[in-house]
Amino acid sequence: MRIEKIEVFPLRLPMKAVLTLPRGPSRTLEEGKRVALVKMTDIDGRVGWGEAGPSRRWSAETLESCVSSIREYLAPALIGHEVFDIAGAHAKMNSELASGIDPGQPIAKAALDIALHDLLCKRLGIPLQDWLGARRASSVKLARLVSAATPEAAAQITRDGLAEGYQGFKVKVGHHKALDAQIVRAVVETAPGACVWPDANQGYTLDEAIRMARALERLGIQLFEQPVPMCDVYAMRKLLQATTLTIALDEAAMGIPFVIELIRREAVEALAIKVSKVGGIHYARQMCDLALNAGLKLIGSGLMDAPIGFAASVHLFAAYGIADPVDLNGPQFIAADYLAKPFPIERQTARVPDAPGLGIEIDEVKLKRYAL
Repeated sequence: MRIEKIEVFPLRLPMKAVLTLPRGPSRTLEEGKRVALVKMTDIDGRVGWGEAGPSRRWSAETLESCVSSIREYLAPALIGHEVFDIAGAHAKMNSELASGIDPGQPIAKAALDIALHDLLCKRLGIPLQDWLGARRASSVKLARLVSAATPEAAAQITRDGLAEGYQGFKVKVGHHKALDAQIVRAVVETAPGACVWPDANQGYTLDEAIRMARALERLGIQLFEQPVPMCDVYAMRKLLQATTLTIALDEAAMGIPFVIELIRREAVEALAIKVSKVGGIHYARQMCDLALNAGLKLIGSGLMDAPIGFAASVHLFAAYGIADPVDLNGPQFIAADYLAKPFPIERQTARVPDAPGLGIEIDEVKLKRYAL
């Protein structure tokens, strides 16, 4: 069965709050959460949905680049392509937009990859998790993202999160460096026994990262996410040698070739898996398999995903049995979405949908409401 049509819908979803990274706010409330939905239709009229949700202060892609890349290059390459040939679809996309240490415009490619997986699983009548071939878990726990300028504000966010049922807290650091250790301490003391880990988004120099790691050790923290720049392999190795913490890589884990090089250089202990940053489910499952076979720890993450990206991640993380709370914070920040029915989340645990494909239903009337 072949792909007959691919449509792109740029949307602006309203937001409840702003996330701040070391480079600044990931987006403003006025800007909203901007996504490009992809509707892929085969010759029998079956439909699969995908989504590109770039964060311009996190990656090199923007909504505009994703939309133009899909419309002008990627979608035309896939018209007439066999639905079940996922590897071939990526080969065609990579011939249009070349890959490097990452898959080359991975967030744009992820939208088509997710739509293709949704479509083929609907044709088979199975959930995406079944296609992935593993039922290690049927749900994933969500983490509360703590982005605060003061320890007092961090403590309040943590108290609110505990009341909402969160069991894990990911703390953004690197933009208030003089207060970072105190901010993490406030979260740890407010949520004793919870899973707490800081994420610097490449915000530290090597010396700063070593000092912060020693402060975190005293707090009983076990995991430190992307402390140093993504291409500074020397800093990654030196930091691993200087601390007992597990150092997880996020921005550095954009593509499989670079991750293999980091494994060879003994510069990585854990990977943060984001479906969109690696080019979709096809590469994300390969990276998960690579990590598990290399003895690396897997942690689940996202890019403030709207429901399509969120659903794809829940299927993947449950398939690979990621037990720690995952940073899928879309529901925390996005005020309204395009689903006909809410995603099944109870006490901050997301259940894997059991309907075919992603297991969610898109309300196309809402696409018009939020259209850009």
